[in-house]
This record gives sequence, structure tokens and C-alpha cells, in this order.
Amino acid sequence: MFAMKTSSYRTVVTALFTLLVLCFEGTAAFAEEIQLKDLQPTLSGRLLRSATWPEGDVALILHGTLSHRDTEIIQSLETLLGDEGVSTLAINLSLGIDNRRGAFACDSLHTHREDDAGQELARWSRWLFNEGARNITAVGHSRGANQLARYIEDSEDHHLKRLVLIAPPQWSWEESRRAYMTRHNGALEDLLAEAETRIAAGKGDTAMPGNVGLLYCDKTQATAASFASYYRRDPLRDTPTVLAQLPMPMLVIAGSDDQIAAGLAAAMAERAPTVSVQEIDGADHFFRDLYADELVEIAIDFMRSDP
Repeated sequence: MFAMKTSSYRTVVTALFTLLVLCFEGTAAFAEEIQLKDLQPTLSGRLLRSATWPEGDVALILHGTLSHRDTEIIQSLETLLGDEGVSTLAINLSLGIDNRRGAFACDSLHTHREDDAGQELARWSRWLFNEGARNITAVGHSRGANQLARYIEDSEDHHLKRLVLIAPPQWSWEESRRAYMTRHNGALEDLLAEAETRIAAGKGDTAMPGNVGLLYCDKTQATAASFASYYRRDPLRDTPTVLAQLPMPMLVIAGSDDQIAAGLAAAMAERAPTVSVQEIDGADHFFRDLYADELVEIAIDFMRSDP
């Protein structure tokens, strides 16, 4: 059996460790899981510290619908922003699950509510501020972009200095009804009426009768309060409408081939004409491969521009 002298072994291990640090400096070598246990549920986030942490640029990154921080687009944002010297905190919304780390299972009972996002964002924003971060840009993808905008509109959080919204959604009641029927083969107005009746009777935390469609989950179980929170009529589900009310520096990044947030640039021009919009030609909803590089290049220019 091959044996290595202790001194030689230590030399090799030290060399390998140094190589890993050099290879992953600014990314994995500085990754740290952060758990917030100040309130329930426990929240989970991944912090990647750059050399300028916490005084330099920091990005608070939020995922899309029922998603999580280990998706391709979120990891690309972490890596590419880190390459530019930006510290990143990619968070998972709890979706009612203590210390949630992965995807939400559609066979689980949905107890989470859309406005939970605002409460959890407040906890993360406060944590970053208490750690010394002062130049925080909030970055959201898809539904997460709308949730960030609505949180700021509701809270006027002064810790967050800029807002970068990637492929945020538009909304109208008629389109919501049509999309629900197409995806879930159900009448949204009837289900919403049932949910609101249960809530009014003090039964919001009980499950809707039978299986219902909720977001990307078909034939799932959901409490009345959870269902209503995602589907009741609210003009602020339309991101351009929210952004028209916000005074902070904002950037919207759209993809010309995005079929999920189709027509975003035109909607922004109509309903929020003062907000800066950049459309990346050829990009879809997830900005894969070189489109991610272009996205981050645009975001960095915005983050480091004068307010």
C-alpha cells in the first residue's frame, strides 16, 4: 500500500486547499448558509461574500414562483455578480416550511400566503443592515420581482437602495381567469368565492374542498387563505402598476423571446414610462447561457451609476 509521509501529506493538502481558494475566490469559497431564527418560520439564505463585504455592493436575490435559490438563473446571478465583486444573498421564501432549502412539493398542503413574502423580505433586509451592508440592491426574478416591488411599496424599506426586476409579471383579472381555466380547467371566480366565504367564517386555515389548482401545482391541497392570497383581485399584481408608484432607482430587464412575461417592455412604456427598461434580444424568461452575462452586465452598470 502506498504511504505518504505526514509532512508531504500536509504539503499536498495545503496546496490543494490554496488551489481551491484561488479557483473559487469570490464564489463558492466564501459561501455560507445563513439561517434566521428570530421568528418562525426559520429562513434559509446563501451568502457569498466578496472582498468588499459588507461595505461594497450587495445584492439581495429572490427567486420566482414556488422556486428556490438553487435554480440555474439564481446560481448564475450569484456567480456572475460575484465575479464583479458584488456580495450576494440568495434567499428562499419559506412557503410555510421551516428552513426550506429545495423545491416546494406540489403534494404538500399549501398554507403559505403571498403576503408572507413581504414579512420575510423585511427580516432579510434587517439582517443585512445589521451586518453592516449599506449599498443593497434588491434583485428579483419573475414573481419574486413583483413581490419585491410590492414589499417596497408597502414598507418603504430604506435599507434597499436600488431595485432590479428580471422578467416581472403583468396582471389583469380577465387574463388571470382565462389562464386559470386553461391550466387548471376550473372557474377561478367560483373557487375564489368559496375561499372568501370560508375566510369570512373564520375557516381560512382549513383546506379547500377537494383538489384545486394553485400556481404551478395541479390538483393540490390548499387552505382557503392560501388560495385567496394568490388569486383575489389586486391591481398591484401588475408590476408596471406598482413601479409607477415607487420613487427609488429601478431597472426592469426583459427578454424579447419571453413567453411567460410577454409584452413586458410595451406594458412598462404604457403604465410606468419613467422606469428604465432594457430588453435583451433573443432571451427567454430564464436568460440562460450568454444571456445571463448580458443581463448581469446591464445590472452592474445600473448598480454603479449615480442615483
